[in-house]
Amino acid sequence: MIYLDNAATTKINPTVLQAMQMVEQNNFYNANTLYLGGVRAAQMIDQARTSLMQKLHATDGQIIFTNTATQANHLIIDHCLHRPEHQLVITAGDHNSVYLAAKAREQRGYIINTVPLQRNGMIDLTAIDQLVNDKTALFIFSLVNSDIGTYQDAAAIVSAVRARNPKTHIHADAAQAFAKFDFDVTKLGLDSVTICGHKIHGPKGVGTLWVRTGINVETPHGTLNNAAIVGLATAAENFHCPQVTTLHRYLVEHLPTGCRVNGINNNPYITNILLPNVFGETVLNALSAKNIYVGLGSACASHSKGNRTLDAMKLSPKEQKQVLRISLGMNNTLDDIKTFLAELTNTLSAIRNHDIL
Repeated sequence: MIYLDNAATTKINPTVLQAMQMVEQNNFYNANTLYLGGVRAAQMIDQARTSLMQKLHATDGQIIFTNTATQANHLIIDHCLHRPEHQLVITAGDHNSVYLAAKAREQRGYIINTVPLQRNGMIDLTAIDQLVNDKTALFIFSLVNSDIGTYQDAAAIVSAVRARNPKTHIHADAAQAFAKFDFDVTKLGLDSVTICGHKIHGPKGVGTLWVRTGINVETPHGTLNNAAIVGLATAAENFHCPQVTTLHRYLVEHLPTGCRVNGINNNPYITNILLPNVFGETVLNALSAKNIYVGLGSACASHSKGNRTLDAMKLSPKEQKQVLRISLGMNNTLDDIKTFLAELTNTLSAIRNHDIL
């Protein structure tokens, strides 16, 4: 099996799994209890917090553990938006967890503004000047777009927002960026950041919201998942993918005739490909039958009609159905890419010859 949908989720790193098993066996105690086992569990979780803070280059603030990155995004929305006069600005390429929450707020009378994308997938900075105002309580953007992988210029985005309203809370959804790219939340001037484990060969069911000092977000109640928290920190510490640049370069340089890459391809982990007049779902199913797994875009929006990111980039409705998303992880090899390209070429040829309908 060749797995090329790592942006959807990843196979757990054996080192992470081993660390989690050790916790489940030896440090399973409720971290809220006062006896020695609970105290040690709390210390272990604090060590995970410290590790994640260091990975984010956060010099202050708080790490809040959640069940998912979606929950973390919702926490910051609920924290910042209390009354309809509190406006929210999102971007056209944001994850469904942000988009759907924004639409729900809009139905309750909140004003929601959406910053468009340029044709290359980058956020339109000039639109920020028009859409952010003195009533904008919260600005959210995805540091890496989950559909096309565009790595946004966070420094320029923060600067543009601050120029319009220095008090606006700026939140970055970094689920697809964390541990893959070295970014400094302190230097960037972010107020909060979402990360999760299962995009970096860690466990599912654990996310994190970092907030800077002075922002008092209500922490979810309940018993913490010790093993998942340690798994997230261990995954971040052990995420190494030195081959990704080589694999990505080979992929884009050897695409079959007629295929092209959508957007600025400044992120080697995710590549969105426009197929030559062929539905992506048809190709996906044909490749799946050969045990090669690829995606069509964000997994959380895979059953939606159309694609908001591609629509914002002015791809036609037909073109939006003609895409594949290839996303790489720690386990991928050059042989994986070569096999995928060969089978993609064969599949496109078979479709042209009507061997696959």
